[in-house]
Amino acid sequence: MSVYDPLRDSSARPAGSTRFDYAVDDADNPTELTVFSDQDEELPTHWISVDIDHAVALDEMR
Repeated sequence: MSVYDPLRDSSARPAGSTRFDYAVDDADNPTELTVFSDQDEELPTHWISVDIDHAVALDEMR
């Protein structure tokens, strides 16, 4: 699977959330979102993939 690594606006992230990054499978029509840690030693699982229909924007999270 190839992934697209979009340019990200760091001002859109909540403070303290910079430990995670993300990628999508297709920039024009994404079907899968993968969130991963850039701190490999911190988590036993370093990524999680979510069907794009179930992904939630950060500003919609509670």
